[in-house]
Amino acid sequence: MQKPEELFQRYIWLVNTLLSAKSGISFPELSRKWQDAAIGDGEFLPRSTFNRHRESIQNLFGIDIKCDKSRGNLYYIDNPDSLKGNSIQNWMLRTLTVGNVLKNGRELYDRILLEEMPMGQEHLQTILDAMAHGHVLHLDYSKMYSSTKTIELEPYSLKVFRQRWYLLAHNTLYPEGDLRVYSLDRMSCMRETEQEFVLPEDFDAASYFGNDFGVYTGGEAKVQDIVIHAFGRLPDYLRSLPLHPSQRETIVAPDFVEFRYHLRPTYDFRQELLSQADELEVIAPQSFREEFAAVLKRANERNAGTTSFVSLDCKNSLKD
Repeated sequence: MQKPEELFQRYIWLVNTLLSAKSGISFPELSRKWQDAAIGDGEFLPRSTFNRHRESIQNLFGIDIKCDKSRGNLYYIDNPDSLKGNSIQNWMLRTLTVGNVLKNGRELYDRILLEEMPMGQEHLQTILDAMAHGHVLHLDYSKMYSSTKTIELEPYSLKVFRQRWYLLAHNTLYPEGDLRVYSLDRMSCMRETEQEFVLPEDFDAASYFGNDFGVYTGGEAKVQDIVIHAFGRLPDYLRSLPLHPSQRETIVAPDFVEFRYHLRPTYDFRQELLSQADELEVIAPQSFREEFAAVLKRANERNAGTTSFVSLDCKNSLKD
């Protein structure tokens, strides 16, 4: 009987091997690769085992492995788009792949440095159960710079940003439709209640956050086309790690690349651009360009010692 972790390793190996075979792969070739890899322990891959794993991969990840008989029975992943972007399948596959690789490199643990993850993951199962059952959550929540309060939340959506988990929810004390974002690492004493709530039929998590950067929504700010020019190494960085799903390249010139974004110019998006300010220029809209320049001016004066501290307006709709 295979252990669960060994089965996951097999599933991940099969998916990654099929993804790397852009034009598909025959079963004999796949079986030989299996034999050569540590996953196969020197044995060929039995077809019955492959078929069982195909079914498990479809059930677990929603990834369909099909056979193209017209091209000599080549196996391929029928829905590779499900493994792109911020899909659950992509996130699960990448996380499990990294976990398995690290597990196999135990002798190198002292040479692998990871970022510290904030607390909060222990609440995930309770939140997921409440979301699935349509039940209200009862919990203690500690706001920044304020005391802990007991609240009840209708859980709408979970999101990861900057290695932190956030819950989009409706506080039962607030008006209907007043959704707010809560950080899981500030939650404690959580339990699922029997009190039911109804998720609006038209609610779509991706659409809710679609016009904003990260988890901070822009409130009443209007969605705009934001244009920047990126210089030096920044264009390649932005190509590999887009700032937002709306990112598009509109001009590729010898000394710069123009990127365009369609979102709300929130404080947090501005701060993200400021972290790369030495290699970019904000072009449009003019109001955002002027705001960006004003922040740079204040920072330059402060670091040059010519002005006293001036606090920045950091209001956003992360109300809780």
